[in-house]
Amino acid sequence: MQVNGNATISLGKPVTVPFLVPVEHMATPTCINSPFMAANGKSYSVTAMRFNTPHGSVFVDDVDGVDVSSLGAMLGTSARFPKGASIVFIQMLDKGNLKARLWLRGVGEAPFSPEAAGVAGMVAMMLQKILQSEASVIMGGHTFQVKWDRRTDNVTLTGPAELLRRI
Repeated sequence: MQVNGNATISLGKPVTVPFLVPVEHMATPTCINSPFMAANGKSYSVTAMRFNTPHGSVFVDDVDGVDVSSLGAMLGTSARFPKGASIVFIQMLDKGNLKARLWLRGVGEAPFSPEAAGVAGMVAMMLQKILQSEASVIMGGHTFQVKWDRRTDNVTLTGPAELLRRI
């Protein structure tokens, strides 16, 4: 569907069960904000999720200050992700808005992927107590709306049609 230069796509249902992501994690039934990865001697709280491909999400205070290429590669190629994972760095701007940057598995730092924007929005809604089922994600210089229908567990992404049409 396209309206005012924007399009909406369905990302499907988010998957957080460790063996389905896949991610090596045994502590809980899901790998949500778990401090299990270490890179450069520092532990990072990572949430593992996928729609189609594995992603890890990390909340940071200043997304523009993150060395996405280096830290993303360390986390995304960790043995904890047996198939590798794209890593999304998320900064909460306020209760319903966030900014994200992406280290894309097999590519390196990338401005955007629909799945990464969806993962960022979903993780923010789950972990940051966003009461509504919608979040705005600024990624790659564009703003996307992530909507989570909690009744069906389906996630949709709305954004510039020229970007979403490539899928």
